[in-house]
Amino acid sequence: MTILDRYLLFLFLRIFLICFASFVGLFIVVHLFSNLDELSALAEPAGGWGSLLLDFYWPRVAELFDKTAAVLVLISGIFAVNMMQKRREILAIEAGGVTPLRAIRPILVGGLAIIALTVWNRENVIPRFKESLVRTPQNWMDKGRVDMSAQVDNETGVRFRGREIYLGDRKIVQPNVQLPSEVYPGHSRIESENGFFEPETEEHPAGIRLVGVTQPSPKLRLASAVIGEKPTVFYPSDQKWLGEKEAFVATSLSMEQVAFGSRLSQYRTTPEMMAAVRQPQKWFGNNQRVGLHTRILQPFLDLTLLLLGLPLAMSNSDRNIFVAAGVSFLVVAGVSVVTLTAQSLGAYNIVRPAALAAWLPLLVFTPLAILSMGRLK
Repeated sequence: MTILDRYLLFLFLRIFLICFASFVGLFIVVHLFSNLDELSALAEPAGGWGSLLLDFYWPRVAELFDKTAAVLVLISGIFAVNMMQKRREILAIEAGGVTPLRAIRPILVGGLAIIALTVWNRENVIPRFKESLVRTPQNWMDKGRVDMSAQVDNETGVRFRGREIYLGDRKIVQPNVQLPSEVYPGHSRIESENGFFEPETEEHPAGIRLVGVTQPSPKLRLASAVIGEKPTVFYPSDQKWLGEKEAFVATSLSMEQVAFGSRLSQYRTTPEMMAAVRQPQKWFGNNQRVGLHTRILQPFLDLTLLLLGLPLAMSNSDRNIFVAAGVSFLVVAGVSVVTLTAQSLGAYNIVRPAALAAWLPLLVFTPLAILSMGRLK
């Protein structure tokens, strides 16, 4: 590694660390003062402010690194080039017979190292803290209330709804369970006053006990049912361990999955996402396929983002820092718009196969990045 390589690499890394530290500090300050009352109440049970802040914010720092690293790599590279242009260092380097592509090689190497670190962070660090990341100060100690949205057990096709979930009590208020229509024609909906998550026992698998069933009427004396090859719905007519106005619905979904849904699934590892796509499912959306391919291709898209922005920064002859900031914004905005649009088209089955939606941004921007880098030779 030459003196020029070390100089440019350290300049790039210094700008990246300053930018990331600024983002983290701003996030913690804003979030801390927005939730000061709740966090103050948690400080003593958690073992003091130091322990609470470490447990609560360390996973969020890892998540913030995952979400901002690619953009900060681009910004740091562009600003490093802009600073060298402003000091006339790029001109001196080119006068020595060094091509622009060779001059920015340390930035490319440093960017690749950071992108590789984001992959490791995404696969090994964030999944360990996924249950912490979906919690807020209001339900940090499992005592909070979470508004419930509809969740589907992909294995059986059973849809769970409810008004809210009390995490500490493991209770769903006013649960509404929609069964596949062929199970009980005309009586496929189960409504009750409360539902409780229960672990697997000798009498039943893991699932939700529905207490105070109002629909279907207990007078119908419905029999228990199997969905696929799995005993799923249990009624007191043939299950003596259930009360008169009770029912039980088996599900592989945990309380956290029912409470937090897609927010929890986004923190899974790639092998877990693959396993979710491969498992037998009665109900299947394209979001999982698009998400899996997006996860696999994310490092390549991050690198493409860097390769698009650096040539534009090298062509900034005005050496204006505001022009550099504008270039960063336009590149990030353009890639983000195309990526989100493609993912939406895949999720709604407009682009087929759905996995193609994850590849579209690369198909659009990779040729442009190669042409842009070719200009620097």
